[in-house]
Amino acid sequence: MKQRAIFGIFLTVFMLLLAACGSGGGKTDSPNAKNVDVSLSEFKVSVPLTTFTGGQSYHFVVTNTGKTTHEFMILPKSEGSMSGMPMEDMDKMALATTGDINPGETKTLDYTFPSSTVGSHPEFACYLPGHYEAGMKQSITVAS
Repeated sequence: MKQRAIFGIFLTVFMLLLAACGSGGGKTDSPNAKNVDVSLSEFKVSVPLTTFTGGQSYHFVVTNTGKTTHEFMILPKSEGSMSGMPMEDMDKMALATTGDINPGETKTLDYTFPSSTVGSHPEFACYLPGHYEAGMKQSITVAS
């Protein structure tokens, strides 16, 4: 009986560890995805490249290196300040979003810029209150 209980605990711990290893931080399903490391801090979005290829899959690894919660959004174009707009409306406008990222946390996001967006200038941004206005934005270009 005691061995069964120990085995049950061991199995539960093993399953939890297995689930934790499989969540986040993994590669996109596309074998051709290009990894892009993004760093969020007060109050800046840092990314090593600002020109992306239409039709190419990207695996964004977004780390909050700051001391406050941030978010990472890909918007179709610069929207400027959307102060006062409900967050759910902003999320609807976004091409993709990570949601909140706490200090020290990393989240991943897979996104492919459609070929139809070649020539456009999307924007990476954080729209938590006051963050965009403080400079948390990065204009990007989609090229062929």
